[in-house]
Amino acid sequence: MKDTEDMERAGARAALTGRFAAEVDWAKVVDPYIPGSDGQYGPDLLERLWSPDPRTADDALTTLHFACCGDGGSVRHAAPEVLPFLVEAVRDPAVRVRPQILETLVVLARAGNDARTAGPGPRPGGRWRTAPAAWSAAWERAVDALLPRLADDVEGDEDVRAGVAAVLARATHRADDLIDRFLVRFDDEPGLSAAEQLVLTVGELAPHAVERREDAIAWLRRRTTDAGKGEEPDMDDDVDVWLAWMERHGHDVRPAAIVALRRALRPL
Repeated sequence: MKDTEDMERAGARAALTGRFAAEVDWAKVVDPYIPGSDGQYGPDLLERLWSPDPRTADDALTTLHFACCGDGGSVRHAAPEVLPFLVEAVRDPAVRVRPQILETLVVLARAGNDARTAGPGPRPGGRWRTAPAAWSAAWERAVDALLPRLADDVEGDEDVRAGVAAVLARATHRADDLIDRFLVRFDDEPGLSAAEQLVLTVGELAPHAVERREDAIAWLRRRTTDAGKGEEPDMDDDVDVWLAWMERHGHDVRPAAIVALRRALRPL
């Protein structure tokens, strides 16, 4: 049985490696600071992202980060090419740097939004915010692929759920739909840090919402005064009360809700 499972994993990994070569235009995945062919990368860069060695995976992600967005100011041509595989890595528990990948996706999404809303002239400092034409469609597909990870309840994945919520806070063009999803997910979210990020994300999206803005603001106001399930009872006093408390998912997110409410009320 184990041999069969190992063979299936090896086959899946080989198929994934083949896709790195077939589905990415590696001529566009280059070091922005090294001109010419010396700065061009290849499929092995994505292979290293799946390395079981955290340092190897982290080094690969750092390289991918700079190839995709440089210092964070623009979306480069590499980004639409490798974005599907960055999202796929986030969905794979075998990848050791999933929260860090999500941090890169936040930077990319922010740069993409700035590029779409930039005026005709250069931004402060004389630099342009740019994004390739393929970025919008790639970003839309990434949002759809990331949404199921909000409910990824595998033990130890709370950081991933929080990171996904932080990335989706940048999907402002889908604010109404996403706010609905986050309000529903909050009631089922078992982790405090992920619940706090859900609240902060609602605050980021609310100013962009059309139909759900007032509902989101009212929900955030309630969170600013809701102590969740309250203080943990003493197990020695009544174990049944303690067990009931442990099984509830209510969180005290009042500090995060105050921050989120300020963001929700800010003018665009």
